[in-house]
Amino acid sequence: MSFPVKDVTRKWGRPSFSVPAPEERFEKYAGQVPNFLLDLWREVGFAGFRKGLLWLCDPEEWQSVVDEWTSGIDLPFGDDKWIAVTRSAFGKMALWGQRTGLSLTITPHYGWLLPMDKSDYMSDDYLRDAQILSSLQAATQDTFDVDGDDDKPLFKRVLKRLGSVGPDTMYGFVPAHALGGPMLPDHVQIVDAAVHMQILSQVTPRTIMVNPY
Repeated sequence: MSFPVKDVTRKWGRPSFSVPAPEERFEKYAGQVPNFLLDLWREVGFAGFRKGLLWLCDPEEWQSVVDEWTSGIDLPFGDDKWIAVTRSAFGKMALWGQRTGLSLTITPHYGWLLPMDKSDYMSDDYLRDAQILSSLQAATQDTFDVDGDDDKPLFKRVLKRLGSVGPDTMYGFVPAHALGGPMLPDHVQIVDAAVHMQILSQVTPRTIMVNPY
């Protein structure tokens, strides 16, 4: 028995935006992702919460980005087959691995890849579901926000200036931080998410972060 979806909406509220998940997603990803994630897709769709701060990803739309960022990386627990689960307005992604669970987070503007092996929590449906729920319940506004070069959170300032991002757009620093662009509100634009993330993967050096746990 899976967890109730209200355990997520109680924390994050009802979606600000939602794209219904087509039936073929459930057919394709049944058995590949936790049942609780399928329940979220069915009830709230590929939803954006808190005016687009946090999104549930359509894995089909994000797979090319996932492949670009995970190609050729050498993780401490080896390779896996990755699917995008969530992403932030600034493109921070949490990935589900078929073997290692919710075990990789990518922060694209810095090129950070944080591996956290969850293969010990893959033995049954309850533990797989719990990984999705606990990640959403433990997250806060700060988890998905970005501190600017002035050491102040950017999301609310950028939201006020540009409005919300949608399911296929994101806030991007222009020029990219890796190319010397400042991380300040007036250097943020709403950009095509997939295109921008692929550009970032090409211009931003990748750093595999030390697992803090």
